[in-house]
Amino acid sequence: METQEYSVLSLMGPHAGEDSDAIFARKIADIRKAGRTFWVIRSHKAKPDMIQTIGSAVRARSGAPLCAFLAPSSLGGAIPTKTSSAATDYSADRSEWQALPSGITPVTGQMTRSTCALVFDHLCLRESSVVDLWQYADFFNAGQPVRIRQGASTVGVVRGDTSTHSDRMKSHLRQIMAVGRLVEPFAVWLR
Repeated sequence: METQEYSVLSLMGPHAGEDSDAIFARKIADIRKAGRTFWVIRSHKAKPDMIQTIGSAVRARSGAPLCAFLAPSSLGGAIPTKTSSAATDYSADRSEWQALPSGITPVTGQMTRSTCALVFDHLCLRESSVVDLWQYADFFNAGQPVRIRQGASTVGVVRGDTSTHSDRMKSHLRQIMAVGRLVEPFAVWLR
């Protein structure tokens, strides 16, 4: 069982015809070239201001905010993204926009007003790591267990025993595919 402490959990799946291995390889190469990468997410439980709050809180405790990318609990558990529009700009506050770094591969997904991305400066693959979701709670409501589902596939978390909570996830042991270290501004909006 994994003993590392995570701040964000994100369900991983294919994207616009690209499998997980190819996505991870591309993002790791981005970090080597540009020092960071941008990972598009679509989750109402992980908007940039929420992830920025989490990242700042973890940094204040002298920690590194880490995101564990989880395999789905069952085959087909992560619905593949079909849209592959490329972002050109990012913003930590929706006021000041900057061009995405040159040299990174396209940052793609369904581009809407609410499209956002996590920002990483380190990403490493894992082969045999498992996390127990019952050992984590919702970052913004520590009395509630982690609930990963469609529309909320990326969530902020904090350590907490939720094994006896009536609303806990039944499928609580999840394979960790990779771990990323979030870097300031931790998350951004895209356009």
